[in-house]
Amino acid sequence: MQLQEKEQQLLDLLKINSRTSAAELGRQLGLARSTIHMMLSRLEEKMIDSYTVKLKDINSENQSVCYILITRDPKKAKDIEKKMRAIAEIESLVTVAGLYDFIAKVTTDGNQHMDRILTDIAMMDGIIKTESHIILSEKFNRKL
Repeated sequence: MQLQEKEQQLLDLLKINSRTSAAELGRQLGLARSTIHMMLSRLEEKMIDSYTVKLKDINSENQSVCYILITRDPKKAKDIEKKMRAIAEIESLVTVAGLYDFIAKVTTDGNQHMDRILTDIAMMDGIIKTESHIILSEKFNRKL
């Protein structure tokens, strides 16, 4: 299913907070509440599996998944976390012990989009170093 720009923006907002009201989603996207409901109905039929938002596995060959190891300024940790939470493509952010401080899992609709997200993260105030590991294939996943 090819998404229109507003549909993708709606999904991105739902990934951040799937409990956002239709009225608020409409305000953020510049659309009427009724239009949001119509878009949601279409997306629920074709893409939205649940409201954690879990997307059905479509176009997976175009999807790009990356783990980003991040070294940060300790004084900026909270600001970095807040900024990353607002990026819908970041599925998770964890703190780790060792040479790096954070690992982020990022999923995008292709490598060009991934490149933009990786650049945005690397340019954040307080980020000292990043190391990216793009997933080539998944051999198994016990969480599915």
